[in-house]
Amino acid sequence: MQGGEDRAFGKGSTAYNRFNGDPDFTPNPCLAPIATGPFYAVEVVVGDLGTFAGLRSDGHARVLDRAGRPIPGLYAAGNDMASIMGGNYPGGGITLGPALTFGYIAGRHLAGDAALAPARPDAA
Repeated sequence: MQGGEDRAFGKGSTAYNRFNGDPDFTPNPCLAPIATGPFYAVEVVVGDLGTFAGLRSDGHARVLDRAGRPIPGLYAAGNDMASIMGGNYPGGGITLGPALTFGYIAGRHLAGDAALAPARPDAA
């Protein structure tokens, strides 16, 4: 990779691209030169987010062993927990709600407030 300034960056064949804004309207105040350093860069690479099934757990977010018994002190939430997605990931952020919910449930259970966790038939 070579350093330096690309003077043609963002300059296209249309008036909008050449002037970084619509010349017929007041430019967005957020579009302005970045003139004051220091400047930093980070390399961004392609990544993959995929989960498959996750750890089997109960209604208190406790991870279950092969026999269906809670493993003492082991909890799961979010991408680490098996979910109704069945190993699929239909869209970005889909696991945030369950992560927050079961993180909260696990924390309350660890604190001794199991009454706040939902009752499920498979909960032990």
